[in-house]
Amino acid sequence: MKKIERILAMIVLLLDSEVVPAAQLAQRFEVTKRTIFRDIETIELAGFPIVSHPGRHGGFSLVSSFKLRTHTYSNEERQEIINALNVNEGLFGIADQQNMIKEKIELLQGDSLKEKRKHFVLESPTMHRPEIEAETKEKINCINLALKQNKKLLIDYVDNKGEHTKRLIHPYEMMLMNGSWYIHSYCEEREAFRYFKITRIRQLMIQKTTFTPSDYRNQMIEEADGSKIRLRFRKEDLGKLYDYYTDDEIRVTKTHVDVTIYANQQKTILPFLLMFGNGVKVISPIDLQEKHKQEIVKLCETYRKE
Repeated sequence: MKKIERILAMIVLLLDSEVVPAAQLAQRFEVTKRTIFRDIETIELAGFPIVSHPGRHGGFSLVSSFKLRTHTYSNEERQEIINALNVNEGLFGIADQQNMIKEKIELLQGDSLKEKRKHFVLESPTMHRPEIEAETKEKINCINLALKQNKKLLIDYVDNKGEHTKRLIHPYEMMLMNGSWYIHSYCEEREAFRYFKITRIRQLMIQKTTFTPSDYRNQMIEEADGSKIRLRFRKEDLGKLYDYYTDDEIRVTKTHVDVTIYANQQKTILPFLLMFGNGVKVISPIDLQEKHKQEIVKLCETYRKE
């Protein structure tokens, strides 16, 4: 544990206890009593009024009038904070200051926290492999820093055609959509707002220059209502379909499952359909059915060329 983390944890103990013996502090933080005395001196220099209690049951305490009582937050409220930090850790990876906050709250909870079970555990919140997940979290932490400071980002981005492009962007918002992270940004090259998939950002660099945020919500990309799409799936794929569609969109028969949606998904739906192999058929519209057939032919041609 770093010195600053140890000192912060000691302050929490002092705030929550009447008297804390030096031996107890030394054992808790696995340091010598001499180190504890130096830390107490540091806490005093920081403006905390420390009282030293001599004798067998002596130790250190804070002046009573200075104390912040632990009933400021109930145990339930502290548990909710821990839950929120656990979710944040699972999504983004946890920063040093968040680790310190967790430790401080856990110290305030005492033994009651040990009796609590975790309500939220996010081992892999996206569709990516663990290696990609770790790489993405590193990028997210960098983007988050740029977001807080309104700094521009220079990114090397791989577009839908597989080409590398350099983009200077103004980051506005990160979002988790369909199992992947995106950054909603203003692109200086396109002079418009765009969604950039974070896994496709191969390099990024925070710039020294800042930008003045605008009311970006008025310029968010909106999907049109789209046309009616009817799909037919195998009965055994019903469980998978509930990952994507609602009860109102699904109709189960004795032999198959029909899905009816209204969406403008001509570009994105074809890769999705290919995930189901020969287990899906486009009923309508006809143009989407033809495109699905063409994609299947392309797959066959891939092996015919060998």
